[in-house]
Amino acid sequence: MMTDAGIKLLDGTAYERDGVGFAGTKGFPGGFGRGALTAFGEPEIKAFVQAAIDEALKLERAMSQLRTAKRVVVLHYAPIGDTIRGEAPEIYPYLGSSRLAEVIDRHGADMVFHGHAHHGSPDGKTTAGIPVHNVAIQIIQSQETPAVFRVFEV
Repeated sequence: MMTDAGIKLLDGTAYERDGVGFAGTKGFPGGFGRGALTAFGEPEIKAFVQAAIDEALKLERAMSQLRTAKRVVVLHYAPIGDTIRGEAPEIYPYLGSSRLAEVIDRHGADMVFHGHAHHGSPDGKTTAGIPVHNVAIQIIQSQETPAVFRVFEV
């Protein structure tokens, strides 16, 4: 229904419009930095980690398809820990994965958008300095001037 209405779903794919390239995937949980879960132990843990790796590979494929100078990444899960601050620390590993940020930093982007962390922080940066914005509706509505959207210039 959404694609019939002209909405572009970014699931390991890229889309270019008016000189701006968009790459995206949902991402996956798994944790950040030294706290990222690794594939050890039971088969179920290995499968969970593989799902996170597969999503990072989908983002890698999407970003490698972009041929535009301006690049935007769209995710559901957070690629950095800064934009989940405000959530309960116990659930941080379930809100995203730094495997996504590694791909973003390698390929470069002008900005990154994600949701999922409804009580997180609105803004952060990857290790390479790429701006990351948490655009979960709860975050946008909790700002000094509540809104239903944010506007960004690429």
